[in-house]
Amino acid sequence: MASLTIRDVPDDVLDRLRRVAAEQRRSVNAQAIQWLEDASRRQWSRAEWEDLLGDLRRGRRALRSQRSDSAQLIRRMRDTR
Repeated sequence: MASLTIRDVPDDVLDRLRRVAAEQRRSVNAQAIQWLEDASRRQWSRAEWEDLLGDLRRGRRALRSQRSDSAQLIRRMRDTR
């Protein structure tokens, strides 16, 4: 497993890290790793954003092609009862 050294950590960040580590009953190192893991999961690459945007656009197009007036929807709902 790799090691990482972080220099010039702002005092308030280090204080928060220590406080959260104590609350979670973790070492400062374990808490820092947890924060890094959480942050890395929230970061999406450009390709992931483009894939999501493409999915949304395809879904929107599919919905537009399925549009019908409310009378047709009501008839279908009544027919299925």
